[in-house]
Amino acid sequence: MPNALIYCRVSTEEQAEKGYSLDAQEKLCRDFAQNNGHKVVGVFRDEGKSGTNLDRPALKDVLSKCQQDRSIDILIIQETDRLARNTKDHLTIRALLQKATVKLISVAQPMLDDSPEGKMIDTILASINQFQSDINSRKTKKGLQEKFDQGEWPSWAPLGYFNASTGDQEKRVIKKDPKKWNLLKQGFKLYLAGNYSIDEINDILYQKGFLSRNGKKIAHSVIVKAFKNPFYAGLMRWGGQEKMGKHEPMISLSEHQRILEIIDAHNLHRCRRRKHSFLLRGFVICNKCGLRYTAEKHPIKKKEYYHCTDRRAHGNVGQYIEARELEKQVEEEFRRIQFGKEFISLLRKKLINIHNQQKEDINSQLQVLHNQKKAIELNRDKAEEKLLKGIILDEDFVRLRNKFKEELSRIQCQMRELESQREYDIDVIQEIIKLARNIYRGYKTAPYELRRQYLGLFWDKFLVQNKKIVKAIPTKLIDVLSKNRKVIIDPKRGPSPPDIITLLKDYDYLISLREKLAVIENIRKINSISR
Repeated sequence: MPNALIYCRVSTEEQAEKGYSLDAQEKLCRDFAQNNGHKVVGVFRDEGKSGTNLDRPALKDVLSKCQQDRSIDILIIQETDRLARNTKDHLTIRALLQKATVKLISVAQPMLDDSPEGKMIDTILASINQFQSDINSRKTKKGLQEKFDQGEWPSWAPLGYFNASTGDQEKRVIKKDPKKWNLLKQGFKLYLAGNYSIDEINDILYQKGFLSRNGKKIAHSVIVKAFKNPFYAGLMRWGGQEKMGKHEPMISLSEHQRILEIIDAHNLHRCRRRKHSFLLRGFVICNKCGLRYTAEKHPIKKKEYYHCTDRRAHGNVGQYIEARELEKQVEEEFRRIQFGKEFISLLRKKLINIHNQQKEDINSQLQVLHNQKKAIELNRDKAEEKLLKGIILDEDFVRLRNKFKEELSRIQCQMRELESQREYDIDVIQEIIKLARNIYRGYKTAPYELRRQYLGLFWDKFLVQNKKIVKAIPTKLIDVLSKNRKVIIDPKRGPSPPDIITLLKDYDYLISLREKLAVIENIRKINSISR
């Protein structure tokens, strides 16, 4: 009987405290193990941990167990987004498990096997999981942006302030910290006098009770950051934007500028270069020297360029290429790829199985919630009857009503989440179908984050010379699928492609050549006999 481990994860502390998500995952995995003859020898649970990084205690423990204990055969998870919401991390985990000869099984995604098709779907789903994570991040940033636009600070309060709750988690405001605000303000005034260093001021404030949360002296880096922060002058800087906030400032803007001048005079000023995000970063290689291309923006020209990082080897002659032009060439490389009919047929069958399984799971969960809702509503009705009959007191009824209201609200929220998950699941399937039907169009119409994932899925690197892609090298996965004719890569590129002999042409050519040689050989024999 194969030995199996189970890994479960939830993403928020609230879910972890309620525990239902972890318990549901574990039960699903245990049922699967029992039904398939697997022996569960360990369960690893990460409570309130994000899937966007590998820094999770239980994940580290289960991977270590798989690597060290050779008796482990299988790792069972509910679905792949429980394991990772980052494509790179997901593939890293898969590689570690493969090296340890441990098979990964996703209960809700039975199609993810070790076949080329299964690996392809697994990689696409990992990309979609990261894409969904990026979308959620974008939604969060949008809410924070709205808060910033209203003059409220959208992040954690700086030293000397605190995030005051107004009863609504999204409407927290910044207020003065009664224990630190006046002391830090005194520190600013002392520094403006020009007779004290930041460390000396920190010592003075420490003696007056200016302490960190753990009762120790505030770190030097924290104090320096506070003295350089325009927030204390009322100016908020967030996401490359500036706006006067509604919070009470400690100093004026002119005093803040004077503090920066003093810091600069003490050689504490540092200049940080803003980084930009480019679609092809990490994928473009110089065909002359083998180094990666970098990218930069030209503010004057208002254009973006890719170019080789080595300016000495060849002086970048013919290497500077406008970002839009190179990205257009990469789009054309996707036009050369298509899935084989057999692969598309298998893919559709697997997607149908995915959809049916997901629909069945969601309907089952919705039915459970619906039953819970009916039971709560029944208890609420009974409480109302008892109130009308005078069996319970008003305060008891108010307490029960609030309890029922909270429970119904929670169930309604879960039902909405499941409906959203249903829509998201079909969106994912639609995205995969669109990609399978036309890879070029699927890539071209995909959002930025998803295009980055598709680049990493299909292409290892692009070799560029004289502003042209001279060779596009596919990933190992696509190369294997191509050799098995599951993925077809057209070798032709450009308006006047080289005449590449296909297998069929090559066969016809050899046949004709053999016939010609046979004729020549017959003529040679005839001449020899006549002599």
